[in-house]
Amino acid sequence: MTPGPSAPLGRALRARGLRLTPQRERVLAVVRRLGHATPDDVLAALRAEGGTPAVDTSTVYRALALLEELGLVARTPLDRRADSFHPVEHGGHLHLVCDGCGAVAEAPARAAGDLAADVLRRTGFAADVTHLALRGRCAACRTTTPEPPERP
Repeated sequence: MTPGPSAPLGRALRARGLRLTPQRERVLAVVRRLGHATPDDVLAALRAEGGTPAVDTSTVYRALALLEELGLVARTPLDRRADSFHPVEHGGHLHLVCDGCGAVAEAPARAAGDLAADVLRRTGFAADVTHLALRGRCAACRTTTPEPPERP
């Protein structure tokens, strides 16, 4: 019999002396299904699907923090209000976040390879660009809306 999708979660929790709870399983399942989700997105999806046990806001936040600590999800600041969580297996790309319309596009992580190499060469710091968010303006917004004034 092959292990189910929560097998890595169960093993990681048991290794730390913690229990595999239905709430933790449900939160991880929603993050995997959505790909990228804020805590509010996770909570809304859990409420929409119903089921038991019910999961409240604080449980979602605690579960996401624990899943991140266990290395099963990662956090990326896609939205200025709340971080987005994604399964670690969904890494390896850049997020291009438009400040004009809010669209989020993806680009291969290798697109930031020159940047990472330059940072390493100049500072000795090895940057992890496998799941990075870059803010700016998409092509459509750049052609329809004038650029905001430069910041000092």
